[in-house]
Amino acid sequence: MPKNNDYPIEDKFIIKDLDTLKKLTNPQRIEILQSLTQPKTVKEIAEEIEADPTKLYYHIRQMEQIKAIQVVETNIVSGIVEKTYAVTAKEYIVDKTLFSGEDTEFSEDDFSDMVNAIFSSTQKMAARAAKAGLINLNEEGPKRTTAIMSGHFQLTEEQLEKFGTKMQEIMTEFGEYSEANQNSENTVGYRYTIAFFPQPPADSD
Repeated sequence: MPKNNDYPIEDKFIIKDLDTLKKLTNPQRIEILQSLTQPKTVKEIAEEIEADPTKLYYHIRQMEQIKAIQVVETNIVSGIVEKTYAVTAKEYIVDKTLFSGEDTEFSEDDFSDMVNAIFSSTQKMAARAAKAGLINLNEEGPKRTTAIMSGHFQLTEEQLEKFGTKMQEIMTEFGEYSEANQNSENTVGYRYTIAFFPQPPADSD
């Protein structure tokens, strides 16, 4: 159902501490965030991510507690209070300082949990898209709607900086398109997950 989009939203939600990161990087909570392309009730979120709504309330409360999501509408439905939730920011970003320094509390296990949560959510979303007949890997050319790939670049520092700049330009440009299309019925939602990191040596564990 259409929702009122007149609510405050920040450009970025900066994750500055380990407790917030752990509360947010849970596969179910990432799915909840990904589902909130527009405001939704818990029932609507549950339907989209194929989850039991009664099991989502705990996650919703935890996310609301750290201000990752917000209540934007409250209604009484059959005598029961029904809340509509929305994101609080356009992007959710981990503060770089959380990864740096010898005294950081962010461990290898914490990083592994975060990566696993993100890719687990992506896998589930892709599986649902395939089940719905939305994924087509055979179509060629610019109209191909699905891209699943893994690769390798050997880059100089200058080329790496150029790559980062171009990626940021693309994300900004298409993010603006997406924002302008929020109330359009002639668009389709697309999900992306990007992983980019230095390749470890071949003999590393």
